[in-house]
Amino acid sequence: MNIFGSIEKRKSIPQFWCGHWFDENGKQLIIEPSIQGYYSVTVLNKDGEPFKIELLDKKIKDTKGLSATFMKDTQGNSTLQVEAGTGGVGPTYNLYFMAIKNNQELRFAKDSDRIDIIIIRPNVEMGLYDDYEDDLGVPWAFPLDDFKKKNE
Repeated sequence: MNIFGSIEKRKSIPQFWCGHWFDENGKQLIIEPSIQGYYSVTVLNKDGEPFKIELLDKKIKDTKGLSATFMKDTQGNSTLQVEAGTGGVGPTYNLYFMAIKNNQELRFAKDSDRIDIIIIRPNVEMGLYDDYEDDLGVPWAFPLDDFKKKNE
């Protein structure tokens, strides 16, 4: 099944898609709007602590307030692309907003979808220097489990 096969003309995500999301292992994703098409994303472990990212220059940063842009991925699909490494070099943590249809198939979410049928399906796009790493430079991103919105 190719869930990434259609193209959306969206420029940003609806406000109600922002907020607190959880995966089945307790990993947390917090999306906050910044300016049109730009967001701040925080990824926390099940204990509410940020993960550590080692950048190319060996500096360490937390997975708090990561810069994210709503854009097209390399396949032309709409994604909230989170800068998960060194800016412009990668890797990126791509968040796809999907809706679950009655037969459990997925499609890209629409503004009119109820939040209870929307999931975020994460994916990692490797960075320029990550081709020899099994975890694509973002070990904290795995496993790539779907996120569901917490009732706020």
